[in-house]
Amino acid sequence: MRKSLICTAITALLLAGCTTGNNDGVTLDELEHVHSVATDGEEFFLASHHGLYFWSGDSWQLRGEEFDIMGLAIDDGVFYASGHPGPSQDLPDPLGILVSKDAGETWEPSVLTGEVDFHLLEVAGTTVVGVAANYGMVVASADLGQTWTSLEVPPLTSLALNPLNGNEILLASDGALFLSEDDGVTFFPATAPPGLSLIEWSDSRIYLSDGSTIFAGSTPEGPHVALLQEFTNILGIAAHGEAIMVLDDQGVHISRDSGASFTLLP
Repeated sequence: MRKSLICTAITALLLAGCTTGNNDGVTLDELEHVHSVATDGEEFFLASHHGLYFWSGDSWQLRGEEFDIMGLAIDDGVFYASGHPGPSQDLPDPLGILVSKDAGETWEPSVLTGEVDFHLLEVAGTTVVGVAANYGMVVASADLGQTWTSLEVPPLTSLALNPLNGNEILLASDGALFLSEDDGVTFFPATAPPGLSLIEWSDSRIYLSDGSTIFAGSTPEGPHVALLQEFTNILGIAAHGEAIMVLDDQGVHISRDSGASFTLLP
């Protein structure tokens, strides 16, 4: 189920809350529909059908109110989410973009409320880029969502913004890597390992995945060096600083040393 929602669904597109919910926590297998992963370098998060879950040290705990989070981004300590309202939210469907300045404890509507459901969402400074699922297009904003333009891009499986320069966008299409340095107006091929499906551009490195291996590099053109850890059908990657979070068929793996070692969460 996780595979179909994270990978297959993305490709098809382009043809006042409580602190914790269940105090006992849940396992990954108990969560329904994990759509994406995220980290701020300190904590690790799952964007799920039933809300934002964080790793407490021994289980996954709900943070804030329940709602269906399809797209999730963290930039400079601010959380951005999109999807569909939960049972306690008096908000239109879809949610547009919600913003949280307290790490997901509470959320407020920001832009496109009742208009757009973003299944991929990236934020860097004042730049926002996302896959608008209900319109089947990729859109971008240079002013935190006040104005929008549509981007002419090939069918993609992943995209990422340079967190230090929102003008630069990477995307994976048909197993290859493409880079834009002009806000997505034009894209050109970038050197990368073949068969790419996922991209994560952190504040320190760029991570590329072909489904079983993660490659790391300091620039879009590489060199891209494979991490020693092997994975099984990688579904999501998140990174910040030395922290890396990987979701695959085995579960959630975390690293706090830039990928030198990983721990599989129980």
